[in-house]
Amino acid sequence: MTSRVGVMKPKSIAIIPDGNRRFASKGNLSVQNAYSAGFRKVEEVLKWAKGAGISNITFWALSLENYNRRSRLELRILFALMRRKLRQSIRDKTFEKRKVRVEFFGKLELLPKDLQDMFTELEESTSRFKNTLGIALAYSGREEIVTATKKILVDFYGKGNTAQKVAGLTEKDFEKYLYSPDSPDLIIRTGGVSRLSGFLPWQTAYSELYFSQKLWPEFDENDFKDALEFYEHTERRFGR
Repeated sequence: MTSRVGVMKPKSIAIIPDGNRRFASKGNLSVQNAYSAGFRKVEEVLKWAKGAGISNITFWALSLENYNRRSRLELRILFALMRRKLRQSIRDKTFEKRKVRVEFFGKLELLPKDLQDMFTELEESTSRFKNTLGIALAYSGREEIVTATKKILVDFYGKGNTAQKVAGLTEKDFEKYLYSPDSPDLIIRTGGVSRLSGFLPWQTAYSELYFSQKLWPEFDENDFKDALEFYEHTERRFGR
């Protein structure tokens, strides 16, 4: 790391909250209790992020791979916890009070219909706000890029002058077709794993990466501050 004059603070961060199942095994807890602890940790991190002046935060709540591989029982437990949190947030107008726009993205059509309906309700009720909370569900970075490409092909083919239009396609044009065009300044992954596992591959090209050895429910405010301090002392080059 290279020290810099002044303090550089991230405005946008993304988190891969890894380690819930290992936390269950470590503490001899049920998967439900471990996931509940993970949900509570999300609430804590949102408070820490607000205090740090971070305006945009994204969580990878469920990968597409885990959606396909985890047991139906485990997914039912996870979805039940989501329902409870969503209903509470809608009832209490939690994010409207915080003036935060909530956005869900991924292959949401795979999730239970009642969850999809609550996603839509929460997105619509918070759409006027500038600060954002993104939640990736049944998400795969490769799938996102393939889906974006398919949308581009649908838009361009059959409308005439296709070759000329495609030749003029820019990176900014492509980003409009992604689930989430926001490029995080900082990615935090817990759980002692030093890889992104396909999380936001386009958007994270120049993001700074911080890997914590803590399992997600164990991640505390000092760990969060360590991640921000790491970012503050990083010289961002954006490929230069």
